[in-house]
Amino acid sequence: MSSRRKFIRNVALSSAAFTVPVKSFPKNFRSFNADDSGPVVVSTWNFGQKANEAAWNVLQSGGSGLDAIEAGIHVPEADPAVTSVGYGGYPDRDGIVTLDACIMDDKGNAGSVCAMEDIMHPITVARMVME
Repeated sequence: MSSRRKFIRNVALSSAAFTVPVKSFPKNFRSFNADDSGPVVVSTWNFGQKANEAAWNVLQSGGSGLDAIEAGIHVPEADPAVTSVGYGGYPDRDGIVTLDACIMDDKGNAGSVCAMEDIMHPITVARMVME
């Protein structure tokens, strides 16, 4: 159960990071924004750099923040080398890989799913629940 609690906490912290002004981040903090204006893409894990790139590409092509978040999350969800989430995630105590996801838009609408099996991108399902 503690891993689900950590998941919810981490999602809340990640969501909050999108609202923090860029200047408040440490100077060595890596993001995909060349200056201090406009959107910033932030990840908390090393594998997040590829997710940041995918999200940033959506923003640069005129996509919404929600589209960018979903696209970014698709990257670790589909990567078998990432063992903490998605396709490469470790199985539960019963030997089954079950996935959780939650997403929130700028209006406070939210959707979440848990214990999903055989779904490559649970973030997309969570978004469908929200919408």
